[in-house]
Amino acid sequence: MRNSAFSALAIGLTLVVGCSESGEIGDTREAFTARVEEAFAAGDADERAGRIHALYHRDGVDEWTGRLVEQASSLLARTVDPVVTFEPPDSDATFLSVLDGYEYSPNLAPEGYVVLTLPDAEPGNETRIPYARRADGFHVFPAVTRRLVDPDALPDKQLQMIVIGVASPPSTFEGWCDLALSNGTTERLVLGDQGAGNQTRIQRGQRIEACEVTNTSERGSLSLRLLEDDTELFEGRVEAPDLRIVYEP
Repeated sequence: MRNSAFSALAIGLTLVVGCSESGEIGDTREAFTARVEEAFAAGDADERAGRIHALYHRDGVDEWTGRLVEQASSLLARTVDPVVTFEPPDSDATFLSVLDGYEYSPNLAPEGYVVLTLPDAEPGNETRIPYARRADGFHVFPAVTRRLVDPDALPDKQLQMIVIGVASPPSTFEGWCDLALSNGTTERLVLGDQGAGNQTRIQRGQRIEACEVTNTSERGSLSLRLLEDDTELFEGRVEAPDLRIVYEP
């Protein structure tokens, strides 16, 4: 099913090759929207997964990351007849991930996100997929490629950062944690109350190097708990007028 779906879509792509009004080779946003809508149309789930798989640009994909594309296509195939819209990338968006000594990055620079929303979905319950433009001008979903940067890296741990503010109304806070990654770099993870007075962040990495959180509402209490896998590294709590928690091992 997947091969026939791919072949059919490839033929469709061949038929629509042309120039836009500006003379640019490739497809328009409207044509890309139509291809995405066709890929996610109702029908056989295997055929739908095949059509979605064909939207991915797979240059530089190895066997392992190729399986990721197949898995993503199968998962996305659960979404049927969505409303298709577009969003620009977040201002702080980063498309590089690090895991177990490998760097993972898209094989094309994303221009933004395709947003899939089911008509009866609750607000905020949508699927966002990066999209990019190939050298020939066609819009596609970029696939993930990987590069080994540290063959001696230890397996990454699950790093958890749990911040809880207790006050009524909910307290506000801001802060950060620095995480050591297995490519030898440090990533600063921003912490914030999200309007709910608490936040839990979970990310893979080598270790938590340092953290700092501040009770910006200047009332109530604030606590910070740090874990690496199942091991608790740190737990701290302050009560106003003490406002800041610092973790520096």
